[in-house]
Amino acid sequence: MTRTPRLHGVSHLQLHGRPVVLNTGFAYPAFMRRWPRYNAPLVELVNAVRARRGGPLTIVDVGAAIGDTVLLLAERAEASHDRFICIEPDPEFHSYLGRNLAHLTDVEILPTMLSDSEDVVPAPVRTHSGTASPQGATTVPALALDTVLRGQRVDVIKIDTDGFDGKVLAGSVDTLSRWSPAVIFEWHPILLATCGQDPERPFEVLTAAGYETFVWFTKHGDLSHVEHPHDPARTDLLRQMCIDDDGPEPDWHFDVVAVPPGLAAIVRDLAP
Repeated sequence: MTRTPRLHGVSHLQLHGRPVVLNTGFAYPAFMRRWPRYNAPLVELVNAVRARRGGPLTIVDVGAAIGDTVLLLAERAEASHDRFICIEPDPEFHSYLGRNLAHLTDVEILPTMLSDSEDVVPAPVRTHSGTASPQGATTVPALALDTVLRGQRVDVIKIDTDGFDGKVLAGSVDTLSRWSPAVIFEWHPILLATCGQDPERPFEVLTAAGYETFVWFTKHGDLSHVEHPHDPARTDLLRQMCIDDDGPEPDWHFDVVAVPPGLAAIVRDLAP
């Protein structure tokens, strides 16, 4: 994947009602202004889980970047009293996390690189100013999410790792089986191919853990379709569309919600 030039420097602005510090060129604020439903599926998912499980929730944010996900949920999903476990291995992003989330009372911030087991994996590198992908020429140590969580209860897992989402899920089998958290992950065929990852792996892991329904959203947050059960043939057509850039614009990808066993009712909240 072609890397766009990085902008350098630090910016200060208001994000989701809070003053934040972030690297110049971090595109999230612009995306939120341009697409009104950007990241809305995550908010709706947390609200749906809270309505059925009660609160406070424990939310795992893999690929936490500068803390934008947590700030969004605190503002729009009344999650300021939830427990957050934020995982971000990029050193610069990690340095902003603590500053931007210091006002929240129950946040754990970890610099851990995740994989499907204790391993060494390609180091994360910037594909542009707003994200890092495990494509580096050097390697870094990694752990499984199950190891990091140590059996703790989890209600929601959000994963955005630019190509490693299947690896992270494969290292979460115990957590998925034990707690049946709702999962939202990025499905990005271009980055999956760049990172040498199987685009079917997230669905294989989740299906094996009892997840049967998948709600797909475009990268802008609009509902695409609902699968029950997962259909590999249809997904391969979507993969080819994304790879060929035949979608509405380049860099097309999806966010996918895996509906946990026992919470099928939340589909009505996500896809009314």
